[in-house]
Amino acid sequence: MDTDNVGMRPKLPLVDAEVSFTFEELFFSRTDPRGIIQTGNTVFQRVSIYDWNELIQKPHNVIRHPDMPRGVFWLFWDMIKRGEPVGAYVKNRAKDGRYYWVFAIVTPIEGGYLSVRLKPSSPMFATIAQEYASLLAAVPDNKAGAKIGAEILSQRLSALGFDDYASFMATALSQETAARDQRLGRRPDAARACFDELQTAAKSLLKQADLIFEAYARSEYVPINLRVQAAHLGRSGTVIDTISSNYNLISTEIRNNMDRFIASAASVLKTINDGLFLLCTAKIQRETADQFRREIAQSQGAEGGDRNAEMRLLEAQRAHYRQKTIDGLAAINDRAGSFRRDCAEMKRLAAGLEVTRIMGKMESARLAVVKDGLNELIDDLEAFQTTISDNLKDIDANNLTIQNTARNLAALVEGAPQDYTARIR
Repeated sequence: MDTDNVGMRPKLPLVDAEVSFTFEELFFSRTDPRGIIQTGNTVFQRVSIYDWNELIQKPHNVIRHPDMPRGVFWLFWDMIKRGEPVGAYVKNRAKDGRYYWVFAIVTPIEGGYLSVRLKPSSPMFATIAQEYASLLAAVPDNKAGAKIGAEILSQRLSALGFDDYASFMATALSQETAARDQRLGRRPDAARACFDELQTAAKSLLKQADLIFEAYARSEYVPINLRVQAAHLGRSGTVIDTISSNYNLISTEIRNNMDRFIASAASVLKTINDGLFLLCTAKIQRETADQFRREIAQSQGAEGGDRNAEMRLLEAQRAHYRQKTIDGLAAINDRAGSFRRDCAEMKRLAAGLEVTRIMGKMESARLAVVKDGLNELIDDLEAFQTTISDNLKDIDANNLTIQNTARNLAALVEGAPQDYTARIR
């Protein structure tokens, strides 16, 4: 007979019905490093339908639903064991066999982990629920299948346009907090909107860096072909041979800088995604703390421990993630500044290409050689140089947008310790 993790009591059969709770309600629970429940709030206890004595000092997976792929938890634990906060859509099972969905945010604390959860409703939620069902059908629900499932899920998220799980969870949490605000009749959060602007600018940076790399790849053999043309021209090709050598030196230097250049652009985007997740986490933690304070006033919640001590822990965690948000905004500004320095080096190289291109065009016109393809090679050189110059201009503009937006956000967050999102509106 199927049993739960609370003693060896038989589980009730699964019920295809959802436990009801409101968008305003937030869950919170705290576990030790092994995932053993230490305490929680009334929402957690009521929606799970377990009594407190059935939850405290029991594994958190007492509420695991069999529809949850183990691969999700593999990713989950892989991140939090590294000391990183993590978020995920989770389908839970109540004591009576019904289900309920949450978006869970788990953050490391001294002596374990703190989890806060909200009710999901964004379009992303429906997409991921389908992905979970597909994953569950494709991979055995056992420990051996957990890592395989995690790899498949990562591949599916990549197909959906996410660089990694961290970028997915940042976008998902942002969408869920926005959907929740809308459901509760709140005005859009301007801070989150600013992060959307930062994300858009950073994605453009990466795309523009990729375009430069693609242009380099298309013109990689131009120096060799120019040298072939110079050999065909004999003595008349001396200048072309020199142009080929100059072009080869500059393009090689560009190639040597390209990996760092693209990595720098990717770093800007990652830092922004991390900052977005921290911002939304701080917001939900603040609301959870406010909700828990009301529970304490009504003498409810936080069974299994000192309620005032739990309140202090929540407050400390909220302050910690607010500071992490500020630090993250500073890091965004620093990353963008570093990328601008990389851009300055690329501009220097692009200027050298411009000189080489002009020399090549002048020499081609002087020689009046068309039939052997010299003009086409010079055109290829011009296309490469134009692509670099144009994209570097756009990159510079996006960098400035990122730096200015990050500085403005940081100033607002630092200036409003109680509720910075309200201050930004």
